[in-house]
Amino acid sequence: MLKFLNLFFRDLCRVFARSLIYVFLTIFASFITGYLWSNECASRFTVENAYVLNALRYASVGVWAILFMFAAAMVVVVSCQWFGEDMLTNRSYLNHMLPVYTWEPVLSKALAGIVVMAAAVGIMSLNLIDVADDISIVKDLLGIIPDLAQSDGLDFDLAEFIKLGIYFMFMLCLFVMSAAFISLSLGQLFSRGISRNFLIFIAFFAVLFISMFVLIAVFKTSGVTLSTDVINSIQSVFDMAKKILSCISNTNLVLSVIMLTGTSLILTYRLNV
Repeated sequence: MLKFLNLFFRDLCRVFARSLIYVFLTIFASFITGYLWSNECASRFTVENAYVLNALRYASVGVWAILFMFAAAMVVVVSCQWFGEDMLTNRSYLNHMLPVYTWEPVLSKALAGIVVMAAAVGIMSLNLIDVADDISIVKDLLGIIPDLAQSDGLDFDLAEFIKLGIYFMFMLCLFVMSAAFISLSLGQLFSRGISRNFLIFIAFFAVLFISMFVLIAVFKTSGVTLSTDVINSIQSVFDMAKKILSCISNTNLVLSVIMLTGTSLILTYRLNV
């Protein structure tokens, strides 16, 4: 257990250090957005040039939202790059001599990516809350949604949807990392160079293609459908959205476990890692 924790701490530090610049960039953008939406900034503009302030405000929100998603995506990319560098390159041969099972570094790198993702999203969400407090329209919208649901007699829990959305995001990131891990391992079975990179590319999209068919099969067995006969009210839309998010998230979790296991088997029995 101690060996795995040491390995996990090493992977965690590497992934976090390489992702830090993207998180800081998003935080910096959030500070600018928060300032533009503050009363102090508004006092510097007059009625004649208020349109400039509004343009800057909405542009900053758009840029900040893009950077937020970009930072989250880059954590996944960094995790995949670290897996290939630490497990499949020439300079990683010393790792193959460590007294650990093959599945341990694979699991360690997947968990490191998820933990860094959670830390990055947590840090960026703190700024999100601060900025949302400054943007009155967001604060009003978050307050109106539960009231509208109760007034129409809808069974809608905003907190539950937020938790489900967070679970969906993390399972999606785990799925992408697992697909990249097994694609990189499959590519390593062949010679280096263009043929290897091309195989990695083909393997990744083949995994996505197969996973799509698995998800469609799960949808059919679970009774998930998007026909207009089923979606005939706002409540049914909410229920179907919850069912779809849960179905996709749980399927991604199962597929991720299968792909991480497959990666470990390829590294052990075909690549002698």
